Amino acid sequence: MLPRFAARSALGICLTALAMAGTVSVSRAVYAKPPAAKAAKQPIGVGGFSGPQATKVRARVLKVLRDSGSYEVTEVEDVKPGASSQTYQNMAQGIAAEAIVVGTVSQAGNLTLGVYGANGARVDAIQIKGGTFPKLFKAIDNEVEIAVADPLERAHSGGKGAAAAAAAPAAAAPAAAKADEEEDEDEPPAKPAKPAAKAAAAKEDTEEPVDSDESDAAPSNDGGGDDTSSSEAPAESEKGLRPLELGLGIRAYNRNFKYTGQTWADPTASPARTLYPYSLAIAPTIWLAGRFYPGALFTNGALSHIGIQFRYEFGFATTANYAQPANNGTNAVIQTQLKTKASEFQIGLRGRVPVGRHELGIFGLYGNHSFVLAGDEDPNKGPSAPYAVVPDVHYNYLRFGLDARLYFSKVMIGAQVAPRFLTSMKEIDKGGVWFPGATGSGLEMGATAGFQLLPWLMPAVGVDMVRYGFDFNNTPVSPRQTVIAGGATDTYLSGWIGAFATFDLGGGGSGGDVSAEMKPSEEAEPKAEEPDEPEEPKAKPKPAAKPKAEAKPKAEPKPKAKPKVVEEEEEEDDAPPAPKPKAKPKAQPEEEEEEEL
Repeated sequence: MLPRFAARSALGICLTALAMAGTVSVSRAVYAKPPAAKAAKQPIGVGGFSGPQATKVRARVLKVLRDSGSYEVTEVEDVKPGASSQTYQNMAQGIAAEAIVVGTVSQAGNLTLGVYGANGARVDAIQIKGGTFPKLFKAIDNEVEIAVADPLERAHSGGKGAAAAAAAPAAAAPAAAKADEEEDEDEPPAKPAKPAAKAAAAKEDTEEPVDSDESDAAPSNDGGGDDTSSSEAPAESEKGLRPLELGLGIRAYNRNFKYTGQTWADPTASPARTLYPYSLAIAPTIWLAGRFYPGALFTNGALSHIGIQFRYEFGFATTANYAQPANNGTNAVIQTQLKTKASEFQIGLRGRVPVGRHELGIFGLYGNHSFVLAGDEDPNKGPSAPYAVVPDVHYNYLRFGLDARLYFSKVMIGAQVAPRFLTSMKEIDKGGVWFPGATGSGLEMGATAGFQLLPWLMPAVGVDMVRYGFDFNNTPVSPRQTVIAGGATDTYLSGWIGAFATFDLGGGGSGGDVSAEMKPSEEAEPKAEEPDEPEEPKAKPKPAAKPKAEAKPKAEPKPKAKPKVVEEEEEEDDAPPAPKPKAKPKAQPEEEEEEEL
């Protein structure tokens, strides 16, 4: 009897121990290695961008940030670069974001990203250098995610992330104390299991929205990708910069026309012929110039850098008293009042070569330069051979040359050099009057300086020199020729002041192109908001991020946390076996009967 009872008791104890051990091992397997929680995305807001092609640049930055998978991005275009710190703070609190990112695009194709914390203070300013917009888009793809990681992490540490991390240990301490108190009681162990189950269920609930948010965010990312891909597709055919540039100004010039080499004039001619130089002290002109690149309206490739260049200049009518000797054996001087008429136009092709912010140019133009003196003609001569004191000139020429513009901050320095190949020189080569068979050429040089007063407006000043040289041939070529000269020079020195204005004509991210880009993003936003109410889905996962933040401090004291979990589990395991002792009453009568026997 006794051995049998002892054997049954031992068998019951072993079974009970095995059941408890199995339960503990299962519970340890379940609770000791919980599934790794997905890292919470950092909530940030992306504000407005300013500058050329700002909309396209902003769309590219949004795509990079969303595709990184590290950030929960909210678009807040109302917040612009240069806003007050209070504005950044209010917006960050309004959308529950840890940072606000805004951008400024320079005319040279560089991007500056400003990162502002939840308190409105600027965390950092990041510069992404491009030089040209195609290069800037590539730099954004390669550098933005890495460049913003550190500033956004600092914004996270100095904002809600730090507060949540500080609050986690404080919240964990009371919870641990309550768990210790509950462990000392006999009956309550089963009750804490319910909160634990609720917490686990809550974790599952919080994890599910994160998954759903990620799955819901995927279409918005795809939509953003479509938006950016639509801008990427024409990346090589994006509208170019500065399709049109116009300049307007006023010039003051002087002219010197003088003969060189041996000169001769027929004193027997009627009236007597004498070669006199001519000098004009100063006279004003007004000029209009422009450059138009038609290809830049449709592409940012090589065709966008081939354009039409033109210039027109018109001299104000001026009057000068021209003094010449009387040639009558006395020192008498004849005063002649002359009126000047000057004009010039040029038109042709120009190619520009961007070198970072700087620009080199090569051009080929056709031009006409006229300078007429009215009032010096001899009325006694017929129209076939009018005599004048100084020859009128009408130069037709081909002008080929190089120019350059160098930009240093807001200061521009430029220069140009261009030979002029004369195709005709009417009047000066007129037979029987001046110098038939004359040949000549010219050279033009100039320098300019400007200041970028506005992104589209640059006042400028400059100096120019144009000089023509001629070979007249000393030998008369006809009996009617009454003057001979070795050659002559015709020099124009001038200084000017004016302003240049640039017009993007929609190439800088304005106009119809913007509305075409905005449509995909507007369609993408409703897709992300259809499953849930606006703003709430973003706000709900954030509390879920706090438990995850609380889990991190618990991971540090793992040795302490695990025993508590085990004790709770053991106590919880003690509760389930409670029904098993109920089976003992069934066994007890048998043992009592055996004892009675």
